Amino acid sequence: MDKTVRERGRKGRRGRKSQHDLAFKQKVAREYMNGDRSYQQLSVQYGVDRPTICRWVKRFYSELSVSEPTSTEMTDAEKKELEALKRQNAELKKKLEYADLKVIAFETMIDIAEKQLGVDIKKKPGTKQP
Repeated sequence: MDKTVRERGRKGRRGRKSQHDLAFKQKVAREYMNGDRSYQQLSVQYGVDRPTICRWVKRFYSELSVSEPTSTEMTDAEKKELEALKRQNAELKKKLEYADLKVIAFETMIDIAEKQLGVDIKKKPGTKQP
C-alpha cells in the first residue's frame, strides 16, 4: 500500500480542520439558546454562516441546556409544602416503626403459643389452601 494513502486517511482524502474551536462554537450556540439573538444576528456578528450556527445549536443543545444554572429560591408556598411533607414523612416513619414492633410482638406470641400448646400455628411453606 502506498504511504501517501495511509497518511491521507480514508480513500485518500483528508478531513477538513475546523476554523473555530469548541469553546467558540458553544459560546455562539449558548447565545442563541438564551434567546439574546437570532441566527441571522449571530451570523452577522461572528461572520459564520447561518446553517453552521444551526448545526452548532443542534449539536450542543442537550449539554448546554442542562448546564444552565437554575434558580434554587423557593416560594413561600413551596416552603410550606416542604414542611408539610417533612411532617408527613416523620409521621409515616413512626407508624412504620409501630407496625414493625407489632409484627415482632405477634411472631413472639405465636412462638410462645406453639411451645406451650404444642400446636403448629404458623403456615408451612408449600401447604395448599383448602
